[in-house]
Parts: sequence; structure tokens; C-alpha cells
Amino acid sequence: MKKMIMMAVAALVAVSAGAQNKDFQKLIKAAGAYQEALGVLNSNLSGLSAEDKALGYNKLVDLALDKFNKENNIQLTNQVTQKNDPFDKAGMIEAGINALKAAMECDKFDQMPNAKGKVAPKFHKKNAERVIVARNALLSAGQDLYNDKNYQAAQDAFGLFVDSRKNSLFSETDFSKEDFYTQIAYFAALAAYNNHDFAAASKYADYCKDDANYANDAMDVKVLSMKAQLKTKEDSVKYMNDLKALHAQEPSNERFFSLLTEYYQATQDDAAKKALIDEQVAKYPSKMAWALKGESDMNDSKWKEAIAAYKKALELDPDFLQVRFNLALCENQQAINLRDANGGNLTPDVREYLQNSIDNLLIIKEKDPNREMVNWAYTLYQAYYLIGDEAKAKELESIVQQ
Repeated sequence: MKKMIMMAVAALVAVSAGAQNKDFQKLIKAAGAYQEALGVLNSNLSGLSAEDKALGYNKLVDLALDKFNKENNIQLTNQVTQKNDPFDKAGMIEAGINALKAAMECDKFDQMPNAKGKVAPKFHKKNAERVIVARNALLSAGQDLYNDKNYQAAQDAFGLFVDSRKNSLFSETDFSKEDFYTQIAYFAALAAYNNHDFAAASKYADYCKDDANYANDAMDVKVLSMKAQLKTKEDSVKYMNDLKALHAQEPSNERFFSLLTEYYQATQDDAAKKALIDEQVAKYPSKMAWALKGESDMNDSKWKEAIAAYKKALELDPDFLQVRFNLALCENQQAINLRDANGGNLTPDVREYLQNSIDNLLIIKEKDPNREMVNWAYTLYQAYYLIGDEAKAKELESIVQQ
């Protein structure tokens, strides 16, 4: 008896669900406006089959595209005929976004097995073809929104363009000519960062890591996003671990190396900092690695070691003026140490260090005469004074005293 009752209940539920689905199908097909159809779908969603959900979302695509195409056609006609007929640009963008989102949601349910256990999508191909124009319209929309400082909307537009490419809806679409994809991912990261959605900014920045033109700028956005989330000790530990991971993935990337060194400096972990720098100059020598090696030795008053490291950096970039200035400082200090060790006498070694300092400072003076990048005046004055060239030192007195 109990089994018969349960079977009867199951049958009643099935009949009720079937009736509900027929009612839904009738209502969704009759809907003449996007918001009306959305209301019908949302109020019935929990009780619908995958097929009916796909039907409902496809209706949303129909109605959103009606609005998008109507406004877009006026815009295109204006461009061709040089007319200025009014059209609802904001409504067009909103409709395009709604159409694309609904099409992707439709595809999710369209790819599910039907009542017979078979996957037989009804809307996949048509929707992929007809919403591509709306997807492309997100590019100019995102740019306009970003320029208007509407970062939330710009993130939505750029982000949807980027994310949709990876959606199953476009699994058969040829994107081989869409070579600007990572550029848009960078703009999505930038919009998300300005919108303070740092997780999204980091995600979109990752899409750019192999792009020669945008990788560095995108990684700046990623790192800034990571820094912006530092609020607790746990956040700091995560930031360090993330930097370590990024450095491990790209050990020759000077940006990650510099940031990790900066973190160790800020946390006063000198041992970790020195170990990292020594490893870098040994395995991945670069101007930045040698510059930081020089700085580390300079801070420890290891003047000869710092001089050698700074010279290595200048071999790779002779215009690295801050390094050249630090080199001159170290040469002055090494000359003072040698002079003091020799009873105040200007031995040939002392004179050589001072002359090298003067030569480096004169190079800086020529490249940066107004001291906009490096304030070289006092160090040059000191070198002239130490070497005994009082006339040259006197020429600099007015500048030094400014």
C-alpha cells in the first residue's frame, strides 16, 4: 500500500511538473519585452528542466538582440549616411551585454542531456553566430565607459568580452584573427583595478603575461592589486608567497626580483634579501641585479665590492644614472678610507678613485645638467676638494649652497 501511494505521489508530481512546464513555455513564448521574459524565467527557474531553461534564456537572447540590433542599425546608418538620428546608446550597450550573458547561460543548459539522456543542443550554433556583433560592440563601449571614468561598467564590458571567448558558446568560433585579445584583457585589468576589484584585476592581468607589448604593464597592475589587498599579517605572507611564485615562474623578470627584494628590505629580512641577490647575479645577471648587489654592499660599507657590482650594472646600461652616481659615492668613500689608512696622504690609489669619481660625475652632469634625476653637485664638489682641485671646487660652491 505504501509503495502504491509513493508511486501515485510521484505520478502526480510528474503531471504537475509537466503542466508547469507547459504553462512556462506558453508564457515565455508570449513575452514581448526583455524584463517580462526575465520575470517569467526567474519565477519558474527552480522547477524547470534543462531544456526549458535553455528555451527561456534563448527567449532573453531574442528580445535583447531585438533592442540591440534596432539601436545598432541606427548607429551604423548614421555612420554611413553622415546623419545624426537619435538612438539609445546606453540601452544598446545594456542590451548587447544582456544578449551575450543570456546566450552563454542558454548554452550551459543547451549542452546538458535531454529527457532521453542525449546531448542535442538546439540553440548553440545560432546563438554563437548572432551574438558575435554584440560581443564586438563591447570594445568601443568599454573604451567610452573607461574614458568617462565609469570603471564598473567598463570592467563589465571589457571583462565580458574577454571571458566570453573562453565560454562553450564559442567553442567552434574561429578567433585566430582576434590578435588584440590580450590588449583588451589588459584594459579589463586596468578597469577592474580602478574599480577596486583587485581579484579580477589580477585575473585579467594574467591573460597578458605572454604578450610582448602588454606583459610588463599588466604585471604592474597585478602587483599593485596584490599590494592593495595588504591589510593583515596573513595578507603580507600571501603577498610574499605570490611574489615568490611569480619570481620562480619568471626568474629573469627584473620586476618580480626587485619587488621581492623590496619586500625583504621592508620586513628587514636582510639574510633573505642578500641570498636572493647573490642567487640572481649568479644565475640571472642583469643591470638591476647588479645594481641591487651594489646597493646591498654599499649599505654594508663594502666599498670595493659595491664599486665592482655597480661597474657590472653600467656595462649593461651606461645611462643608468642613479647607479653611476652611487658608484661615484663609493669611489669617494673608498678614497677617504685609503687616505686615512695612509696617514692622510693622497697615494696613487687614492687619486685614482677620486679621478674615477670625478669622471663619472661629469658624465652625469652632462646628461642631467639641471640635476632633475640625480643631485650630483655636492659629491662632485667633495671629490674636487679631496683631490685638491680647489679652483674646480670653488666653481661649484654656488650650486652646492642652493
